[in-house]
Amino acid sequence: MAPIYACSALMVAIFVKKALEFRAQRLGQVQWLGEVLEAIDEGDMAGARERARGSVHPVGRVIDAMLETFERRPDRVEAEAARCGSLELQRLEKNVGALSFIAQVAPLLGLLGTVVGMVELFIGMQGAGAAMVDAQLLASGIWKALLTTAAGLMVAVPSLAGYTFLNARTDGFRLTLSDAISQVLTALPLPQTDPGQKRPVPTLVREAADAV
Repeated sequence: MAPIYACSALMVAIFVKKALEFRAQRLGQVQWLGEVLEAIDEGDMAGARERARGSVHPVGRVIDAMLETFERRPDRVEAEAARCGSLELQRLEKNVGALSFIAQVAPLLGLLGTVVGMVELFIGMQGAGAAMVDAQLLASGIWKALLTTAAGLMVAVPSLAGYTFLNARTDGFRLTLSDAISQVLTALPLPQTDPGQKRPVPTLVREAADAV
């Protein structure tokens, strides 16, 4: 039971930490993006960067990096967007996979405890002899052995639910990030003189579109 207790404590700690982190970054609030795009359309890059930095949303940091790169190397904006976007995704996904691992290992630990308990029970019965077997004692030993399996499942179910919830939030952020990058790239003026030339879609945006 000790490893199962440890998994339970770890599961609660990870979920609470990530849930508070997601809430603090306000992943569902992107109203500030409209102000950034308006500033870009007006040619006010400094104002756009200021509005992006003023947001606690991870996308704000990506857009700020894009605009900073645009001022120095307009041809590297797409690459910087992919780099910073990948870093923000990695920060959000950090430790979330541990919940999936706990959901898989907790039932196995419970099953292992049950098997060990049953083995010890039958070894004790063999030493006592068939005539000394007490049905009540046998039933008590069996339910105690099965208790570890039940405990493992009680840890695995909320772990899987927590992993699914956090993973869904991360997927939603990935789509928000891709959409924001696309809008900023569309709003930025092209460094080339050919008015008919289009910006290539960054890899991060293509992957998100394929995922949908």
